[in-house]
Amino acid sequence: MDHNHGGPDDMEMLCPMKMSFHGGTCEVILFPSWATTKTGQFVGAWIGFFLMALLYEGLKFYREILAQKEAEKHCSPGTKRSMRHFMTDKLHILQSLLHLIQVSVSYILMLIVMLFNLWLCLAIVSGAAVGYYFFGWIRRSKMDPNECCN
Repeated sequence: MDHNHGGPDDMEMLCPMKMSFHGGTCEVILFPSWATTKTGQFVGAWIGFFLMALLYEGLKFYREILAQKEAEKHCSPGTKRSMRHFMTDKLHILQSLLHLIQVSVSYILMLIVMLFNLWLCLAIVSGAAVGYYFFGWIRRSKMDPNECCN
């Protein structure tokens, strides 16, 4: 028989949510069933969020490349396309799905930062920085060196 009458469950009692920045490895991450009560679990979550932020940067740059391809495809002189053509274009559908993924991942990363755990914030910030380092050269290599305001 369940005697829990809407109160906090065991994980919330074990790892209470702090509303200020803090360290430590005991954290309830997004769901009560996802709690890091051991250091190894926390390190695994840290690595996972680091990689998620890194891949998030990669996704942003991949979407830019697709947008350039889409612009090249549709901007040939003298070509008129209907709205239906744009809405059913495979690149546009792919861009829309990738946008859905990008927005979802960005909200997940934001929610992780809102746990106020310094180590998890560091994982996301450093993952984003390393991701920009790996993928940022793509943007820089496509810039015109004669253009000063990119």
